[in-house]
Amino acid sequence: AGTRAVTGPGVVVVISDSAEAARADGTDGEVTDEDLRQLVNGLWQAGAEAVSVNGRRLTTRTAIRMAGGAITVDYRSLHSPYRVEAIGDPRNLPAAFAATTGGAWCEYLRANFQIGYTISSSEQLSLPADPGLGVTKAKVGS
Repeated sequence: AGTRAVTGPGVVVVISDSAEAARADGTDGEVTDEDLRQLVNGLWQAGAEAVSVNGRRLTTRTAIRMAGGAITVDYRSLHSPYRVEAIGDPRNLPAAFAATTGGAWCEYLRANFQIGYTISSSEQLSLPADPGLGVTKAKVGS
């Protein structure tokens, strides 16, 4: 749920803007919010147990959107390169991710727009809790 920090093995995906290619949507080789959502959703689909983007923990309430020239994650502006950390089985997660729509999307961006994209295994990742998920109202039940 993202309410607690987690540690464990997983993968690190780095995706970054390209200065060399123009995309049909006019973003000139920039990673967009849609690209980042495709990547994150592919990691979830591949079996990731927890995910963060540039140190921001993702939950079911997380919004990934464009705002001006920046991508916002939970209304915090982030800039390229984007470091996406996912806790899960580092032996299976890269291949499982590659088989998802998100994995295919990232390969397409790399091949056609020179978007930087790497995925590597990590034996130890530490993802923070989502600071916005604290309990604000509670009462004892009967």
